[in-house]
Amino acid sequence: MLLTVPRRPSETPGELQEPHAATSKELREPSFPPRVALCLGERLRAHYSQLMAEPIPEAFLQILDELDQKGRVDHG
Repeated sequence: MLLTVPRRPSETPGELQEPHAATSKELREPSFPPRVALCLGERLRAHYSQLMAEPIPEAFLQILDELDQKGRVDHG
């Protein structure tokens, strides 16, 4: 949950400002126009479906196998 929201950039270059308490208006869920949300959803689904079709890297499989073996030893 977002508790503070950074202030707008200072007019003085290089000056840092403290965050202020967020109002309920600032804590509102972000939203996109429906066409943008639809396009993003389609692109994300396409990207992740392609990613899921790729083989798991051998190094990752070895790590998982080692963890599995260690779990068997630790838990009998």
